[in-house]
Amino acid sequence: MKENRSAHRRFSHLTPHYVVCRLAVMLDERKHPENPWLTADAVAILTSLLRPSDVGVEFGSGRSTKWFAQRLQKLTSIENNPAWFEKVQQGLISLPGNVSVDYRLCVSDEDYASQAWTFSDNSIDFCLVDGAVRDRCALAMLPKVRRGGGIMVIDNVNWFLPNDSTHSPDSRRTGDGCATETWRQFADQVSGFRNIWTTNGVTDTAIWIKN
Repeated sequence: MKENRSAHRRFSHLTPHYVVCRLAVMLDERKHPENPWLTADAVAILTSLLRPSDVGVEFGSGRSTKWFAQRLQKLTSIENNPAWFEKVQQGLISLPGNVSVDYRLCVSDEDYASQAWTFSDNSIDFCLVDGAVRDRCALAMLPKVRRGGGIMVIDNVNWFLPNDSTHSPDSRRTGDGCATETWRQFADQVSGFRNIWTTNGVTDTAIWIKN
């Protein structure tokens, strides 16, 4: 019985709805191989919101690094995996000379999260949190995101904050509450912001716009 319960937990998300959604995500990634690993709706929204004069920060690098760098005045990208850092860094070599990327390798969680304190309050137009210790990074970056339209983005947000509408696997519900106390504090602080929660049935990306 124990093995059966374990198998059920592992494969319970493989519903017909999930399979259709997963295939749609794979097709979108094949059609747009340069896009960040966010939901397609989130990518479309950010395409319309980001401006060439914006200053951005991302915690967790990848395809998003090059994509954001080409759309912002300056991007700071923070990564904790040395091998992945080297791979992404090689991809940045082809960027034009006028594109500015401050790419930082911070292996320890403490060093990684503390990068938030290197930015002044209300100085960041855009922040993506999609890497290590996301709760600490998200909460620490909230004061750094500028008032009056600054953007905060959390990927895989359904793993951390409750939402009763999403069908993505491993999603938290209202009864579950937030994943950590730090995430609860984050949720309290963004409760008055405009929120756009996007899902593709596989994972969710949430966007907050600061008042």
